[in-house]
Amino acid sequence: MDCLKFGSGDWNDGFNTVGNKGKGESVWLGFFLYKTLNDFIPLCEQKGEFEKISYYKQIKEHLEKTLNTKGWDGRWFRRAYTDNGQILGSVENEECKIDSISQSWAVLSGAAENDKKYIAMEALENYLIDRENGLMKLLTPPFENGELEPGYIKSYLPGVRENGGQYTHVCCC
Repeated sequence: MDCLKFGSGDWNDGFNTVGNKGKGESVWLGFFLYKTLNDFIPLCEQKGEFEKISYYKQIKEHLEKTLNTKGWDGRWFRRAYTDNGQILGSVENEECKIDSISQSWAVLSGAAENDKKYIAMEALENYLIDRENGLMKLLTPPFENGELEPGYIKSYLPGVRENGGQYTHVCCC
């Protein structure tokens, strides 16, 4: 994809085998870096760090283009590419068709093209908001028996914690 390497986990450490061979890439991390650069460039401007400003702006522009092309799946933003090129967060997937963090950060970062942010948010609402149970899923459908092997997230029961549930282990309920 030409974005950011995933390693053995980005925000979701349950995706510990997505990029552990050094090739997998995180679409979400691209949005996060875009936002970080957007916030950091004005600090460089205040300090007169003009070489850094130019360098960071080039990275930011490259990320924006890449995220809106290779990160876009046609109806929402993908989540990641595995070491072997499989996609997490694709309409083609049996499991993990859509992941909320990529949709949310596409908008929060400001990197998503205008039409794509509205389409992505509509998809998030249609697929990940469970009004009947009063929750927002992190991804859907959860990992269970499909061919994707993203890591230990698949050992969680479907719909529990990061595997298609809510990120709840820090809450007292």
